[in-house]
Amino acid sequence: MNRKITVALTGATGAMGGEVLSHLLDSKNDYNLRILVRNPGRSRSFFKRLLRRGKNRITIVQGSILDDHAVGHLIQDADYVIHCAAVIPPKADHNPRNTVAVNYGGTRRIVDAIKNSGREKEIKLVHISTVAVYGNRDYHHPWCRMGDPVMSSAYDYYSASKIKAERYVIESGIPHWVVLRQTAVYHKYFLANNMNDGLMFHTCWNAPFEWATDRDSGLMIENLVDYDAEGRLSGFWRNCYNIGGGKDCRETGYETFNSGFALMGASAEKFFEPHWNIPRNFHGVWYTDSHVLDEWLHYRTETSADFWARMRKQLWYYRLGAIVPAGIIRRFAIERLLRNSNAPQNWVRLNKKGRLDAFWGGRDEYERVPRSWDEFPVLAKGQTPQGKTDYADLKDEGKAGRYKLSHGYDESKPDAELDIQDLRSAAEFRGGSVEAQDFERGALHSPVIWRCHNGHEFRSTPFAVLKAGFWCPECCEPLPPEKPWAFDAAAAQVPFYAQIWYDTHSQAEKDNSYPYAEDEDDDLLVSEEKL
Repeated sequence: MNRKITVALTGATGAMGGEVLSHLLDSKNDYNLRILVRNPGRSRSFFKRLLRRGKNRITIVQGSILDDHAVGHLIQDADYVIHCAAVIPPKADHNPRNTVAVNYGGTRRIVDAIKNSGREKEIKLVHISTVAVYGNRDYHHPWCRMGDPVMSSAYDYYSASKIKAERYVIESGIPHWVVLRQTAVYHKYFLANNMNDGLMFHTCWNAPFEWATDRDSGLMIENLVDYDAEGRLSGFWRNCYNIGGGKDCRETGYETFNSGFALMGASAEKFFEPHWNIPRNFHGVWYTDSHVLDEWLHYRTETSADFWARMRKQLWYYRLGAIVPAGIIRRFAIERLLRNSNAPQNWVRLNKKGRLDAFWGGRDEYERVPRSWDEFPVLAKGQTPQGKTDYADLKDEGKAGRYKLSHGYDESKPDAELDIQDLRSAAEFRGGSVEAQDFERGALHSPVIWRCHNGHEFRSTPFAVLKAGFWCPECCEPLPPEKPWAFDAAAAQVPFYAQIWYDTHSQAEKDNSYPYAEDEDDDLLVSEEKL
């Protein structure tokens, strides 16, 4: 290299951003690192140790991602911008206004700063998104791939804000960007974060999860910058990829809880009642295409088992089970959270209709959930509400094609061969049309005019619609209170959504539960114009 490369990083005080910073400091290349930090003095000790380690290479830009001046200063002279900053659950659930402002508004500021920098062609943006954009999955369609429908679960302000942020990046027109949809991440704060909020009860027992570890996520970004600096990523940019740990990181929510509690000598069934957790309206998938990103960046080094073995050595509270009876842990660590404002049992206690409709399908459906583990169907044991199933066969990636969703066009064609007929087919499958009469074959990043199932016209790239799973920003990208969650209504008109929505929803639900009612104590979200 003829000069030092400068990498700008947001979210460095978080779990993933901290690992990215650590790995960039370990890189064989001596990068200049610029990090945006709102309050360095209040950061975690892990981050402070990194600052000491990289004191001659790290420049701190103190300020908020909502401050145009600070963001502009951050990307000054940057070659890469790694955008990890986000408000994530559980904080995202408790302050939706701030969640949208930071996740969507902050991303807009990053993109706009790049476009206004005078170096738009030189700066490369890596935007970290989330598996949550895919919404709810269960055993009917546990496998997912890029291009599957983007549809936020109701009340998931984090997902809704990240969907808007993703689209802003994808359709920004900047020449070098990549969107990485991060799966659920195992990190050092994992158990501590979950033991402080009702969020732990949002994990569906039978939801599919393909985890990645914090260390592998940091290595992924280190390799991305290293490989690109060496000219090894030709064809990588202006694309979206799913991040996942692969075969040995795929499990269900039930198995995830068991893995963590096994370190305490316990299990999910010892600490929980089955009806405490929601059965739907969360997120989680197994990826059929997470290997694609690994083939580019070679980041997979840890399995789920490796992570838990590491935690056993690092964190003292995983040894509590050896000295504290399970009943005491259950009572004081778990049952105390049942009345937390983010706990489903609290919504039941307060009879919050919107939440009951969204997470169970109504109060009557909640009452039908078995109270005994002997009666509750556990997918990891080969059980479903309809009877027995072969769980190992369900997880066999070689047979995942059985669960492949249609994207509504001829996917056998190379991207360069996609034409106006493919756009028309995709639009029809989404209940709408494409208004363009002509389309340059393969020009997936050139915007065209579409018309949605409700008659809204919108300008969007074929890439966003065909390859990234987006559709009408007016109907299908909730940003409450102006745009509430209304996928019940959309699924009734759009086969693209219907093929997944009715796995866990009744076709009759739209008559009594849409749009999902706002809770009277939910914060009001800022509108798009105010960001």
